[in-house]
Amino acid sequence: MFKIQNSSNKQHLSQWPLWTAIGFPVQLIALEATPLSPNFVFVMMGIPALLLAWAVLGVLAAILAVRWLRQRAWKQAMIGAVLPLVVLIAGLRFITFVRFCSHTGDTIRFYVNYPSYSKAVHATPSDGQPRLLTFNLGGMIWASRGFVYDESDEALREPSMQSSSWKARAQKSELGCGYGAIPMPDPFGLGRHWYIASFAC
Repeated sequence: MFKIQNSSNKQHLSQWPLWTAIGFPVQLIALEATPLSPNFVFVMMGIPALLLAWAVLGVLAAILAVRWLRQRAWKQAMIGAVLPLVVLIAGLRFITFVRFCSHTGDTIRFYVNYPSYSKAVHATPSDGQPRLLTFNLGGMIWASRGFVYDESDEALREPSMQSSSWKARAQKSELGCGYGAIPMPDPFGLGRHWYIASFAC
């Protein structure tokens, strides 16, 4: 029985490249969904440290995959090759990968806290114009990120297509510093008029 259990443990250990390939992005997304995500130290040191550790493990997995290939351990070699391939693809599309993790984390954070955001919107009296609210999650002095509720959905229009009243209201918020925005993913039908935004202040 001990031999069987020992063999099973070895098999699980040999699968670490597969779980690492999945686990690191999931961990990064989970961290992006916490209040830690806009923290200066986390952005400038935490994320690079995590990605560096992932890359180092990818190199180690590539070495093991070659060794298993020479030993004709085909299954283990295929499992070992998963991590370096995923790391390589993420490295080639680095900005896309980081943005995906960031936006996914922001989306999770938004829906977890949706009741409070929705309450804030409904508590804002209408002055006869579509409501426009920003929820800043924090960040650095020169940049921050958060959510935008834009009842008129003008945030994604070209400046020439935005109304003067919308521009006047936007100028009184973080949107006036300059911004980038994407529509909030809406799998639950709750994200209408909501946007994930980055602010230049």
